[in-house]
Amino acid sequence: MARRTTPIDDEKRSYGAVWLVTSLLLFVGALWCIADDNLFRRPWKKFQAEFNRLEIQHLKDAIAAEQQRLDADPAYQQAVKTLADARVSASSGEIARQIADLQRELRRAQQQDQSKDLNLRFVKSELEELRFKYDDALHAGRPTEELLKEIEARGQLRAERQQVYTESQQHIEALQNEITQLESAVKTAEDEIAKLTTARDDVQQKLEGVSLGYLPGPKATAPYFGFDWQPKIPRIQQIVLEEFDRNNFDKPVARVDRCMSCHAGINKPGFEDQPNPWKTHPHRELLLTKHPPEKFGCTPCHGGQAPAVNSPETAHGNFVDEHGHLENVEFIERPLLRGEKTTAQCIKCHAGVQNLETADEIGRGERLFEQLGCHGCHLTEGYEDLAKSGGVTSIAPSLRRIGAKVDHGWLIRWITNPHQFRPRTRMPNFMFEEEQAVQIAAFLLSDTKQPSEEWLAAHPAPAAAAGTELAAKGKALVESIGCRGCHAITEDEVAGQLGANKDIAPNLAKVAEKTDARWIYHWLKNPRGYSPVARMPSLRLSDDEARAITAYLVTLGTKRPAPDALETRLTDVANAAAGEKLVRKYGCAGCHDVPGMENESRIGVELSAFGSKTREELFFGDRTDVPETWDDWTYNKLLTPRTYATKWIEQVMPQFDLAEEDIKALRAFLSSRTDSKVPVKYLYRPPGEDRVVAGRRLVARYNCTGCHVVEGRGGDIRRLYQEQPTFAPPMLNGEGEKVQADWLFNFVKAPVPIRPWLQLRMPTFGLADEEANTVVGYFEALDRVQVPFVHLERAALATENVEAGKLLTSKDYFDCFSCHQRGAVKPQGPPEGWAPDLALAHARLGPEWIIKWLRDPQKVMPGTKMPSFFPGGPPDVLGGDDEAQIRALRDYILSLGMPEPSPQQAAHVVTGGPGTSQ
Repeated sequence: MARRTTPIDDEKRSYGAVWLVTSLLLFVGALWCIADDNLFRRPWKKFQAEFNRLEIQHLKDAIAAEQQRLDADPAYQQAVKTLADARVSASSGEIARQIADLQRELRRAQQQDQSKDLNLRFVKSELEELRFKYDDALHAGRPTEELLKEIEARGQLRAERQQVYTESQQHIEALQNEITQLESAVKTAEDEIAKLTTARDDVQQKLEGVSLGYLPGPKATAPYFGFDWQPKIPRIQQIVLEEFDRNNFDKPVARVDRCMSCHAGINKPGFEDQPNPWKTHPHRELLLTKHPPEKFGCTPCHGGQAPAVNSPETAHGNFVDEHGHLENVEFIERPLLRGEKTTAQCIKCHAGVQNLETADEIGRGERLFEQLGCHGCHLTEGYEDLAKSGGVTSIAPSLRRIGAKVDHGWLIRWITNPHQFRPRTRMPNFMFEEEQAVQIAAFLLSDTKQPSEEWLAAHPAPAAAAGTELAAKGKALVESIGCRGCHAITEDEVAGQLGANKDIAPNLAKVAEKTDARWIYHWLKNPRGYSPVARMPSLRLSDDEARAITAYLVTLGTKRPAPDALETRLTDVANAAAGEKLVRKYGCAGCHDVPGMENESRIGVELSAFGSKTREELFFGDRTDVPETWDDWTYNKLLTPRTYATKWIEQVMPQFDLAEEDIKALRAFLSSRTDSKVPVKYLYRPPGEDRVVAGRRLVARYNCTGCHVVEGRGGDIRRLYQEQPTFAPPMLNGEGEKVQADWLFNFVKAPVPIRPWLQLRMPTFGLADEEANTVVGYFEALDRVQVPFVHLERAALATENVEAGKLLTSKDYFDCFSCHQRGAVKPQGPPEGWAPDLALAHARLGPEWIIKWLRDPQKVMPGTKMPSFFPGGPPDVLGGDDEAQIRALRDYILSLGMPEPSPQQAAHVVTGGPGTSQ
């Protein structure tokens, strides 16, 4: 029979083992929590501690290097020797004995001085007591004679003791001065060494500022008896950008930026060769001086999750996987910008990114977006009106009179695939079938039949626009008057280039295949006569010149025979109706001026916030091989625009055949099109910025940089004048400061020769007043010109200045007219050595710019052939005063060509000459 167990009372049961196990578990859990919270979940501490160690080592190395340099410096060695000698001299010998005696005397005098000071204080106190008693007795009506006598006696005693104390102070000061004089050699030597060791001491001070001090540490890092400079305790580095973001209720909220908790060296020089996150910013001097992190933070420019510090992946919002592919962290809307997108956010604050230093990719992307006509199909905020000029679509050539211009067979081939005829054309390939091309051509030719016929009736064929001799003359003109600033004339030549593989203006290598002599002749004579919005300017050709160039151009290419029954197909009404539908479907009127389609809406999606699209908003079609990221979708869309089309979903975007670098630049630009706005206080909007942006767009539209260097870019035609650079068009850097505003306005409207001996011509663009004013405002804004207008009168030029300037320009001195033309008087020698006509200066050049130019031509225009005469003007003119001679030259130059003043003007004008008020 089993024994019956006796139950144990709960009060007597032992739970020691349970408590031991749970306590151990709690202890281990607490240790794990501490370790996880301080080590594993805070990688920024490790990064910051490592940077602190690197910085301390960097500063120690800098101190050692500076000390090594000092040790090798003879001046430092001499200073150390001088100090040592001075100290030895001050601590031994006669000087040391004198200093010791004086110091003993000084200590004795200071002890006596304390007693004298105490006696003086006592008598002052007694005197104050007697004065109080005197006042009290006077108010109480008691006798005061005895008190007055005591006050007088005490006052005399105070004066005596004051004299004794003053003499004691003077004696002490004399002893101190004598000691200082004897020790001055040491002080002088110490000051000299302090000057020589300033750099080392500055680094030492930095070392003390970035460390906890010279403290015990691990043996590996503190080899000097356990002591070394120890790094500071890592701390969160946080920047608060007030009212930078907006919440879901559209209210401004602060952004907390903690990037520098890991990237501690981003604004510290000397760590350029370190890997991230310890690396110095690659453009620190240029960018961080203007964008200090303590004001702008990091994420407004670079993206990423500003407050995240628990891991690099969540802070950046993306990471590079083991295969080298960039992966985004799910649900993070603003990942770190990498690669060509690094500068994408510059455009958020800077309106003019196309010439912004270090912002090459976003500037290139914007230029491509504008010049390829992307905004013709896609509405994009800030670019809404770029497709129009004078209310007419003008991205691409007008089709309003296309029937008068092109060969019908060529038109079919061009519509089918423009890249086959011109591989570098900006016109994209819509990949039409031949039948579709015929239908579109049928519509265009029928729609523009009347205006084309009217234009042909008004512009008959030129006489004798053919012949070998005439063609040779035309070729010479094409190569000399400026055509090649925009146009290439052989298939492998590149003139003005857009991006990596696009031409700004058409290549003329096969132009005769496209059109005929009649159209070419009248186009050359007056481009705006054919199309009021033509970009092609007039070169003011004579009839003979136009015929010669026409004769040359019709030799470039050969007409191809038209397909059978082509004209019948082109006049088919059904084809024309089908062609109209295709033109509307594919948005041809977004770039071309098509009669009857002036008010067509854009066919593409709006891109104003395209950069904010999430993966779920992008359609990948059947492309399962494309990673589902914004970057990959956009890249492949620009590479092969119809790549996401499916059997059921059609896509109509054409093929641009862009180079890879252009695709990436456009992708960078598109990534900047987001729905987030930067607060006004962070925007960079210098005075005149809007005028600069408008001017750059006008310069791009008319390809001014095909001939001229503007803002340090362009001058494509200069490739033809490398051996004779003086025959090339002038560089326009500093043009706003150089020329008078009213002259520039009239010049771009109606150019006149400045160097008449040149064959190269400044063309007439037929600018509207608004456009000409945009050009003037652009150059003024570039050069920060505040007052662009000047008023000049002959009477305002001092006679003595004009005469002195005339003397200086003579052959006896500077011989200016050996190079410069003066009205009808041309200089001697070959034209390549000639310089602009100075008789035009009074109407053209700014008076203050002339002075700046004469002071130092090389500073204004590096590489100019203009010699510099100053400093070092002739001593026998105006007392050898350089500035007076420069002003005299300026006044004489301005007097050339100016009408003489009337007697009334001469009698009433009292002035020191132009520019003196500045």
